[in-house]
Amino acid sequence: MEKRKIRILFSLLLVMVFVTACSLPGNETPTPTIPVTEEPQATATELATEPPVVTGGGVCANAYYPVREGATWSYKSTSGPTGDFSFTDTITSVREDGFTLTSQFEGVTRTQEWACEPEGLVALQLGGPSAATLNTQDVQLNLTVNNVSGVTFPSEIITGKEWQHMLEFEGELDIAGTPAEATGGAESNFSALGIESVTVPAGTFDAMKVQVDSTITINATFQGISMPVAFSGTYTFWFAQGVGWVKASGTGEVVGTSFTETIELQSYNIP
Repeated sequence: MEKRKIRILFSLLLVMVFVTACSLPGNETPTPTIPVTEEPQATATELATEPPVVTGGGVCANAYYPVREGATWSYKSTSGPTGDFSFTDTITSVREDGFTLTSQFEGVTRTQEWACEPEGLVALQLGGPSAATLNTQDVQLNLTVNNVSGVTFPSEIITGKEWQHMLEFEGELDIAGTPAEATGGAESNFSALGIESVTVPAGTFDAMKVQVDSTITINATFQGISMPVAFSGTYTFWFAQGVGWVKASGTGEVVGTSFTETIELQSYNIP
């Protein structure tokens, strides 16, 4: 197989990994100029006087991410690296110390484990047990996370807060029957910018605006050839209390190709 073809395959693989991690605020993820709504914004004082809408129980309770079994969010992405697509996130099970999030794309299903800690909610897999699996018709990807640090959704998010989430992974992948080994890491840096009104198909929300700078690197060995591939992106996310992630907009680059993407919440149901 030509080296160029191998690189294309791994580029597509990285895009798939990126796409299936959309539910984690660290991949889609304003250094670039992002249009800002002209609707009234809440001030820091107004924010401080509004009690958080905490959804979930025990250590899993979080104002900006409702941890409820059966909670469902449907999204649509436009202008992303793989074109327009839709997907649905569902919390399929909740435990005292964590929960399982299942994302369904067309032809792709990703199951992601999360941990609930006093500091907040932590994605244990790329995107977000410590193994992540991605299966499509021609590509099978199995990754085991070795190290996870930081937090994805802090227990408290206020204007000016900054935090980080990092993980390392290794595993195996199969492309059309040809095996390969892969190692890599993902890092996301978050900054809470303040409350802003945002309108999406699912409704209008007063949401916390969060900037996320992310990098994902994968080094795969395929037929004796080492193929490093990287993704980097800067996105703005909007999170509404009691609802979750309602919008993401930003830019990224995959193997030298730049793109601008917008993802919006179409509908949701919080039991």
